[in-house]
Amino acid sequence: MYYFYSMRHLSNSVLITVLSLTILVVVGCTAPVFTPSNVAATPPGWENTGSVNASFLTTGRNFASSSSSSSPEFVVGYIATGSNLDSLSWTFAGGTPASSTLIQQEVRYSGFGSFDVGLKVFNLEDSDTRYFEDYVRLFYMDDWTFSSDSWTASPTSLASAFQPKTDLDGNTIPSWIIIPETVVNEVSCSKSFTDFPSNQLILEFDYKLEKIPVLYAATTYAVSSTTTLISSGTTQTNTFTINTLNTPIEYVDRDVDPAPTEFVSPSTYPGKRRLVLEYNGFPIWVTSSMTDGVFKRIKLALPSLSDFELSFIRTENLLDSSGVIEYPYQAEIRNLTIKLQEEE
Repeated sequence: MYYFYSMRHLSNSVLITVLSLTILVVVGCTAPVFTPSNVAATPPGWENTGSVNASFLTTGRNFASSSSSSSPEFVVGYIATGSNLDSLSWTFAGGTPASSTLIQQEVRYSGFGSFDVGLKVFNLEDSDTRYFEDYVRLFYMDDWTFSSDSWTASPTSLASAFQPKTDLDGNTIPSWIIIPETVVNEVSCSKSFTDFPSNQLILEFDYKLEKIPVLYAATTYAVSSTTTLISSGTTQTNTFTINTLNTPIEYVDRDVDPAPTEFVSPSTYPGKRRLVLEYNGFPIWVTSSMTDGVFKRIKLALPSLSDFELSFIRTENLLDSSGVIEYPYQAEIRNLTIKLQEEE
């Protein structure tokens, strides 16, 4: 006979309580993401019935993965709890193992998607059956890293143009990338995705285009002198300082020494600036409007391909007669996810 397990010894767990026909969900609930082919409808004999007091704990149900190829794996731990139970039976659709009669079981899942969980409990008087559809979910969350299996810039020297967002302590903020306003030429980055579900995929991300009103260019000071003849027949040397911009142009903070040269941006922004998202080389989204310092959320339905490439392109700034960026703007992208299309 199994006995009730104390929750005090199971920190960071999630409790699902099944009592009669009442289900108490303590965790937050989000829309399911991918629906894998290995999850079928509720199997026969697993309808929600019974009156035995039963519940189970789980280590989690929503998981984000940044793996863009093959099938990411993740493990979920389950513990059946209750009182006066004689036996039990699990079913884990799409998991390994697919079933179990153990009170505590770890289940390994592979691939993006949502997965069903069922639990049956029995005693001498009655039984209780509960089946939860799309209970465990794995979705894609990009981490914005540049490596052989992540985003790559072309040419690779341009990878330095994509800078991670950091907090006040210098720690990288996940899923957030910045292309500074001082990047002059067009920069682009691409990432390949393989073995994804081939339909009903939604790509979402936040973006911000922010114009910069003032730039500061580093200055070089050169000392020069001239010698002139004065009436007494002696010479006099005049020494003075020449202020010139560094070559190539180098952008700095306003408080550096020697003092930089200040350039004020035009009040209007007709410059050639644009942020583009391409899918297998085809533009599926483009913008050139500044967002007034706020992030905007973009939601796009992806074509029905399981293997594809995404590319973000930020087009170049124009230069003025001094070689300084005339219409400086900064691009930021964050919280890029791929999910299942929401039902209407």
